[in-house]
Amino acid sequence: MAPPTENSFLQEIEKKSRVLVQTSPSAACNFQETLDHARIYVSEFEKAGIPKNRYCIKIMATGPGLNAAKILQDEGISTLGTGVFSVIQAVACSQAGCLYISPYYNEIRTHLDPSLWPDVQDPALEHPFSHRIAQMVHAYKTLFTATGKEQPLIKNAGFRSYKEVLASSELGCHSATISQDLLEELKTSTPGKITLPVSPKVASLKCPYADDVPIPPPRLGELLTRHLDEQGGWLANDLTVDLLADGGKVLDQALEKDPEAARMVKEALDMFIFCEEETKKLIKGTALVASL
Repeated sequence: MAPPTENSFLQEIEKKSRVLVQTSPSAACNFQETLDHARIYVSEFEKAGIPKNRYCIKIMATGPGLNAAKILQDEGISTLGTGVFSVIQAVACSQAGCLYISPYYNEIRTHLDPSLWPDVQDPALEHPFSHRIAQMVHAYKTLFTATGKEQPLIKNAGFRSYKEVLASSELGCHSATISQDLLEELKTSTPGKITLPVSPKVASLKCPYADDVPIPPPRLGELLTRHLDEQGGWLANDLTVDLLADGGKVLDQALEKDPEAARMVKEALDMFIFCEEETKKLIKGTALVASL
């Protein structure tokens, strides 16, 4: 069977699907290059007759990247802020009008060195990233209450166990990016073996961040005050500070006050750029073989 062509791929999307595409990670700190790349996607989808509500563009949650995302959102193009490791990035994604954000439950280096993975019994309460997710949810609830503006939905990623997937639901995430291996693990698990969190189906709610939506649940309440000093004391800051100002430098400077998050962002970006370069090599090699 011949490999799918670009046109056949777009035709399949047109029939029944939605698609998530990502701008070049190597341009993550370049506003214009990120915007230009996104508009190439937009142009191709328009040529194929695919409406804007059938796709979303992933953009790295840097200052320049989110400034590009804001312009796209103003043009009716949905965006997802990816590589979110801190509450301050999540707030910036809200200011950019992103439809979604994607935090990474496990930082990139845990996928490269499994010995660094925190394999805990109760991830929602014990995983070292859970407090960051809980505080992102809380920040969005606070912003929704104060402004009435819709906040980004949270599509968590970077899982290493099915327990972490379930923990994301309990923390208040709305959807998840799940690997095939974890889907198989969930599929083949013995009924009753997996303890499901008692949480509302927040993804189906009209106002998922309303005051009466119990996320995070009381059981996880302590996460809302955990390690605040390590995150630049964001709760003490005015959540309406314009993080996209000065081309996004305000966000980048705020991120520097959270060294752990800044490190995780850098490591993720380095890995994404490496994978991008390897993909380019593969495509060039395939094209060369095809031309022989």
